[in-house]
Formats: sequence, structure tokens, C-alpha cells
Amino acid sequence: MSYPITEILGVKIHVVDRGGLLDTIARAVETGHGGIINNVNIQAMNLAYRDAEFRAILNASDLVFVDGAGVQWGAAIAGVEVGERLAYGDWVDDLFALCVERDWPVFHLGDIDPVGEDFRRELARRHPKCRLAGCHHGFFKKTGPDSDAVVDVINASGAKILLVGMSMPIQEKWVWANRHRLQPPVALAVGGMARLYTGRIKRGPPWMTRNGLEWLYRLAVQPAYTWRRYLIGNPLFLWRVLLSRLGMSAANLNR
Repeated sequence: MSYPITEILGVKIHVVDRGGLLDTIARAVETGHGGIINNVNIQAMNLAYRDAEFRAILNASDLVFVDGAGVQWGAAIAGVEVGERLAYGDWVDDLFALCVERDWPVFHLGDIDPVGEDFRRELARRHPKCRLAGCHHGFFKKTGPDSDAVVDVINASGAKILLVGMSMPIQEKWVWANRHRLQPPVALAVGGMARLYTGRIKRGPPWMTRNGLEWLYRLAVQPAYTWRRYLIGNPLFLWRVLLSRLGMSAANLNR
């Protein structure tokens, strides 16, 4: 099934809801095709604005969904639809339940070894029958023999779902560069999902997450890590969208 596509600042975004996302994953596992799945928040949009390679990868992905209320704000300014906000914390347990139902092993790549072990324990607690085929930290050289060895470990695991939890755009670029060699039919760029899943990073209270204010909670609890992303990145993205809606560009204003 194909979904409508919206374009914001040169990035194509599929208009999809939770059911459609899970259906896409299931179809990719079953057919072995269509499983390069990425997501965008404001950070991703800002990175893609200045990184042509990253933008091209997003636009060539099989599915790109919205994982950030800020992109929905931008879509409202642009007068377009981007579908449901699909933060991993809201739907990843549905994915793991589906993995249990279909007997799909999962592999987590990324972060540090202690986070991987915490993820292993928490997944076993929540979904005892979900098979974790393996974990591997994300601190390896992304090209050459080190990277090749990681690909071999993943392929040998028999995983059907590969969760790649590194920073943007490293995770997306690594998956794309190795897409013809990786055997898991689905690769999901999940960022810091494991830290959220294990409680190492706390999510905001439900009233904040429901109303697109999780970024404000993150800013309050992790100011040193997030201030630049939110206090500079958020207004910058919205300003660029507004200029685009008006048929202008920052370059034009500076002439």
C-alpha cells in the first residue's frame, strides 16, 4: 500500500498513521522489500536542510513518518498534512507485540553496551516471548572492516527487525550505505529509543506528550543537552517554513 506524500523544505514525508506504519513493517518483513523506514522531527528537518546527502536518503526511503510535534506545527504553517505523530514511545510496544505474534527476532544496534543490556532486560520484562537476536554498541567505525564485522553479526543473528539507535544522520547514513548487505528486511532508525524504553531518559507526563510539549519537558530536565536543539532549532525550522510558504528564502532576504 502506498501513502500520500507531503513535502516540507525539500523533505518528503508520508501521511501515515500507526496502523499504516505497522502494516508497512509487516509487509516489508513478509516480502523482503520496502523496509528502509526513517522518521523526522525538527532536528532531522534542520539537518536535512543543510545536508544534501541526508535529505536524499530520507527522500529515497521506503517510508518516512513524523516523530515530532514540531513538524506538525511546520505543516500547519505550510498548509499541508503530515499524518499522525508517531513517537517511538507511543507505538514501539505494539511493534514488539507484533514481533511476538509473528515470531520475528529483533536486533538492537547502537548506544553503549550497558544501555543494550538494560534494553534486553526491559524487553524481556514487557514482552517475555519477544526474541532479541542480539545487541551491539554503536561505537564502531562506520566504514571498513569494523563496519563489515557489525553487518556480519547482524546477518548471522537471523533478525527480521533491525533497530538502529545512533544519532542523526549517522544512523540513517549507515543503514543506507549497507542496505544491500543487511539481511533483516526492516531497518528502523530509532535514535535514543532504548534510553527512553528503559527509563534512562524520562518521558514527559501524558498531558505534555499528548499536546506536543514533550520537547519542553526534555529541555527542563536536560537543558545542557537540548537547549540548542529546541531554543534555536525549533524557531529556525518554523521560520524557514514560513519563508517557504511566502515564497521566500533566507538567501533572498540577505540580498
